[in-house]
Amino acid sequence: MSPVNPSGPGPVNPSGPGPVCPSGPGVDTHEMVLIHRVIRREFGRLPQLLRSAAHDRARSKVIGAHAREMLDFLHTHHTGEDELLFPLLRERATLDPELMDRMDAQHAQVDDAVTGVGAELPAWTASADAAAGERMAALIEAMMPTLTDHLAEEEQTILPIVSTTLTQSEWDALGKHGMSAIPLTRRLVFLGHITEETDDAERRKFLQVVPAPARLAYKLIGHRQFTRETTAIRR
Repeated sequence: MSPVNPSGPGPVNPSGPGPVCPSGPGVDTHEMVLIHRVIRREFGRLPQLLRSAAHDRARSKVIGAHAREMLDFLHTHHTGEDELLFPLLRERATLDPELMDRMDAQHAQVDDAVTGVGAELPAWTASADAAAGERMAALIEAMMPTLTDHLAEEEQTILPIVSTTLTQSEWDALGKHGMSAIPLTRRLVFLGHITEETDDAERRKFLQVVPAPARLAYKLIGHRQFTRETTAIRR
């Protein structure tokens, strides 16, 4: 989540009055909404993809690599919030304790599912065992209501508070944490994932903060790589 120019005044803290840190209109947090779209979309598809590779070891290698990448992406996203976001909110904002307890409990539930799937994934990737694939698919399906509720509540309640509570450098640190977990060779593909469901205005705004060499590389190489990979995964 790279910094983008704020587009309007920060929303009022719905949990009550509390100290705000940055001066001016606050940080623009919409890039986290784009990250959430990737998580919803790719985890929503994973159960069917896992089942589609039953007894097909060539396909299980493709789906297994994608699943591993998305599990790591989600895990890093949540650890960044746990370490860099939630402590600052608790320190600076007047928050409903039940809200933050719920955020923590949802992270724990999702992490349990991620850990369970991750434990089975290496053997399944090599074997394409149908029973193991079904177990992983069921774990993800059971997790999805919690995950979708969590992402929605973050967008509706947490991000407006973040906008008027964190400094730009603190928000940037969260984005750097997320980016650090993505290997350099995979960042252009993730750029494709992030921009896949953006409208024209969102895409232009997001790409403005991507370094010019990376924008050019995505145009020349990355978009084709993303399209080739997702076509093979989603067939």
